[in-house]
Amino acid sequence: MGILFILLSVSCSLLLAHLLKLGEVKQYKVLNILTVNYVIAFGAAIGINAWNGLDVVPAFPVWFWIFCAFIGFIFIANFFVLSRSVHLNGVGVSIAAMRLALLVPVLLSVFFYGELLTYSKIAGILLVFGALFMLIAARRDVSLTKVGSAGLLLLLFFFSGMADASLKIYEEEMSAVASEAHLMSAIFMFSLLFGIAAIIKTGDIRRINLSEIKLGVSIGVPNLLSSIFLINAFAYFDASVVYSVINMLVVMGGALIGLLYWKDKVSRFEAIGMAMAVLAIIILIQF
Repeated sequence: MGILFILLSVSCSLLLAHLLKLGEVKQYKVLNILTVNYVIAFGAAIGINAWNGLDVVPAFPVWFWIFCAFIGFIFIANFFVLSRSVHLNGVGVSIAAMRLALLVPVLLSVFFYGELLTYSKIAGILLVFGALFMLIAARRDVSLTKVGSAGLLLLLFFFSGMADASLKIYEEEMSAVASEAHLMSAIFMFSLLFGIAAIIKTGDIRRINLSEIKLGVSIGVPNLLSSIFLINAFAYFDASVVYSVINMLVVMGGALIGLLYWKDKVSRFEAIGMAMAVLAIIILIQF
């Protein structure tokens, strides 16, 4: 049963990337799609909290709300960058850059929470930087005025790392203050508010069409289910096993979807980079 939950979580993650690319290809408004996605995610999270008998709006400290607001911005920004990246860089390369971001919580654990920096972790860290170099080696369009394909990969790595690190900070500092369900519902709420504010500012509030709403709903469902299936998998396997297997399968699955469905062109450097990414993920999580 644990394997089934892992495969379902992987499938939801891959479906997310596929649907984001579909929205870019059809030239939908990405911001509209992401905002609808967070309507679904936030509504479902509130429903789960109510179903489990938890307070819908608990009296959390102000600093907790500030933390959730910051991470909520990171979440929607990361989705926006992912959407642009899968369009310009392809599904496989974008997912590889995003999954390499697990380096950030690893470094956070070493330098702030006293976890041991072993030789294997050093090797994994070096592999991450090597993989990133290979992924962006053929993409030299970074500038100060416009973010190109290489810049998107770096932003994707940075935002994904911040999102992953936030969960580590929650685990170490805030788990006694709020449940994981409350954390996610608060983050989804702020992501939704940022999305609404951005739509109003750009004047697109009246231009959301039915197709964008449908795609936003289609993204919101797997966005929520991927986390639920991930949590269920923890009941059967250690976290290190779950994370390593899921990350590895998502990188490999993203590469296959990009090549077979979207006909993404992958250079030799990028293929080597994705292989290094899989190896780095295994080393960083397992050792």
